Amino acid sequence: MDVPYPNMQDLPDLPSESGNDQPIWQALAKKIPSVADRRVLVIHCGDGWFCRHALNGGATAVLGIDTDAVAIQDARAVASSDRLRYRIMPDKWLKLLTGPYDLIVGSFDQSPEELRAMTHVLSALLSPKGQLIAAVAPSKQPIGDDLAVDELISSQLVINRWYQVTDKRLTQTEQLYLLLSSRVSH
Repeated sequence: MDVPYPNMQDLPDLPSESGNDQPIWQALAKKIPSVADRRVLVIHCGDGWFCRHALNGGATAVLGIDTDAVAIQDARAVASSDRLRYRIMPDKWLKLLTGPYDLIVGSFDQSPEELRAMTHVLSALLSPKGQLIAAVAPSKQPIGDDLAVDELISSQLVINRWYQVTDKRLTQTEQLYLLLSSRVSH
């Protein structure tokens, strides 16, 4: 590689201008607890906007994963360092990650069964006081009276809050997202 990734001394505040193209990540950014001194895992990170946002917020370390190789290459081109890393990784390989993470944040569009299985794997990566915050796309989730939010995630987690999010920048088929905030059950 001819040009090394920018390091933290070169970019004390990492670029975050792509946020306007990432409305669901911006919604997540408004709802998460402080990331200061926390290890953060970002699932389906796309162009890495939220990863940079977390590092700018004081996270100790951030790992962003996505199945899209081009998105990961773009994220790496903007910023990467010993505290900010990216991996190209299919969801089925999540079990290969090692934790613990204090905060896992992700945007999910899986079926309820796939989401429940995935969050079961992710719950094992959380520290004892860790938290999972998931933006769940509505296209595969039942809405209204049929919605059973507690059935969307692993029984290893307990939902302590959930929000409905709308944003005019979301496409017509994505007018509603559910933000689920959960912790490991004791």
